Amino acid sequence: MKCGREKLKTYMKIEIISVGSELVCGQVGDLNAPFAASKLTELGLDVINQTIVGDNPQDLRLALQVASERATLIIITGGLGPTMDDITRETVADFCNVKLVTDDNSVNHIKSLIKTVHSQKYTNSVKQAMIPEGGIVIHNPTGTAQGFLINVSRSNIICLPGVHTEMTLMFENWVIPYILREAGERKKRCTRVINTFGMSESLLDEKIKKIIQPDEYLSYSTLVNDGIVSIRTTVSNVEEGKAISILNEIEEKICRKLGIFVFSKGEDTLEGTISRLLKKQATTLAVAESCTGGLVSNLLTNVQGSSDFFSGGIVSYSNKSKQDILNVSEELIEKYGVISAEVAKAMASGVRERIQADIGLAVTGIAGPAGIEEGIDQGKPVGLVFVATSIKGDLECKEYHFFGSRIDIKKRAANAVLNTLRLCLL
Repeated sequence: MKCGREKLKTYMKIEIISVGSELVCGQVGDLNAPFAASKLTELGLDVINQTIVGDNPQDLRLALQVASERATLIIITGGLGPTMDDITRETVADFCNVKLVTDDNSVNHIKSLIKTVHSQKYTNSVKQAMIPEGGIVIHNPTGTAQGFLINVSRSNIICLPGVHTEMTLMFENWVIPYILREAGERKKRCTRVINTFGMSESLLDEKIKKIIQPDEYLSYSTLVNDGIVSIRTTVSNVEEGKAISILNEIEEKICRKLGIFVFSKGEDTLEGTISRLLKKQATTLAVAESCTGGLVSNLLTNVQGSSDFFSGGIVSYSNKSKQDILNVSEELIEKYGVISAEVAKAMASGVRERIQADIGLAVTGIAGPAGIEEGIDQGKPVGLVFVATSIKGDLECKEYHFFGSRIDIKKRAANAVLNTLRLCLL
């Protein structure tokens, strides 16, 4: 097979191969392939397949054979470490029918990182300075595993380390500039994202169909994550100015059609939206959580500057803690049950008064997987959640019904709490 460098075609088909038995077995999730695919798609490039292969030379060679028959660029992540089960560089060299050679600059880089030249650790790490003959080194500024580029037949192969932080840095600093430089100019793919909460994906899709008529240039998709439905609209192979104009018009129509169900655009989160509203209104917030177990407070404090509005949170999981900390009366619990609008309102009032905030926000519900077996709450369905707000003495409560696993219900309930607050602030 012919090996070396070859200029990429303007139209590329890209395949991503992730190497690691831990990925195949499900011990860890693959972060690298989704990251690379997302970045390449944003550039208007065609990612045709993603493959996960274990630490087995025969399996990787087969994956390379299949990929080289259908892709002009193959990106491999993982298997470049110093141990016996790191087989990527040897397998790629064998596939290209070339030997491995040591890159002196990489050796010096590894020495400077490890600083123990005579140790066994250094001896093993020298392996990471070897690349297939005729290839080009892709420098790893933060780690010892060096990447490389080599050509075989009609395909270029790029190999990167599996450590995600190292891979992403090398991908952005070397791989993307290389692809853009070699492939030349292209009409970029332009994308817009609109984030919604409170409307089902099926109903939302029905409304979007009345606005968007997909064709060879225009497409859209929806993605559901913990109750949040995101609409991604894409225009491809159209001059950028015209693409932006098309997306602006579509975005305006969608936002007008969906109204208050839209909470943000792009990568902006629900908690980020609430953060801006609270800061703008110079309002402080206190949260009381039962079934969500602190998830709401966690989301809010993930936002930088949340100390400006977030006064504090209380996880009052047991009935006793609701009574002792939030001053929810025992009589109220006995009469209505802890999973009730009445108790949710009492929790919202209690946390607002306890922490001395402008707004009290509370949630109580049944996350499952089993329901409550005794007392007045017996028979109430799993997924039943009440969210209450206490604002300047006014109490309101909304009832929600969620489905899924215990974790799914907790996450969806946490987002419902945030969205309830958003609507109150609006």
